[in-house]
Parts: sequence; structure tokens; C-alpha cells
Amino acid sequence: MARQLPQPGRDSINLVTVLAALADPVRLTLMRSIYAHSDPIDCATIAAGIEVTPPTISHHYRVLREAGLTTTTADGRRRIVTIRHDDLEVRFPGLLAAILTPELIPPAAEAETDPAPRARHGRLSAH
Repeated sequence: MARQLPQPGRDSINLVTVLAALADPVRLTLMRSIYAHSDPIDCATIAAGIEVTPPTISHHYRVLREAGLTTTTADGRRRIVTIRHDDLEVRFPGLLAAILTPELIPPAAEAETDPAPRARHGRLSAH
């Protein structure tokens, strides 16, 4: 029998928590992959191409769910995940499309690996 895992209510979804969850590169990759599918999808299918351990993937899915970004349904050993499009659109109109649509990401931002400037000899320098 399928059951939905706990998640925050729509009014409890917090922008800072959502953005913090999406700040991690693995979680952002997971969200972009889920966003590309219109139907609910098995967590294992999305995570297949990501090179981290299964417990780490589970952690990332939990963070996304607890932030209010996804809904996870447990069906036996399977976990089916969907993005909470409606709830997020009501709370933060346009946020998902702005962050998760690859066409909207400038090419230079995709190539950037570390957006923070590095300190060298007491000075900040761009890469």
C-alpha cells in the first residue's frame, strides 16, 4: 500500500529553506532531472546517473522533501517523487522555472564551478 512521506504544508514552505536546499549541486541536479519529467518518477531512476552512495542520495531526497520542494510516495521499496509545482507556484511564482529551466541559465553560469571569489594573499580575486 502506497503512503506519502511527511512534508511541510503549503503555508510552511520557506523561501530561505527552499533556496538552501537547491544550493547543493547534487540536489539541484536531482531537481532538474525531476523537473524534466512531467509524471511522477522512481527516485532510483533519477539517481542512477549520479555518482554518490545510496545513503547520500536518500539524504538529498529527504532534504528536498523537507524543504517542501518534492512529494515522495513510498510504495513498498520504491519511492516515487514529484515536484510540488502547484504549491511552489502559489508561494513563489516563477521560482521553479527560473532556477530549473536549463534554457534560462546563462552559458557562463553553467561552466562556473565555484561562484565564490577566492582569497589570495589577503586579496579577493576572480578566477
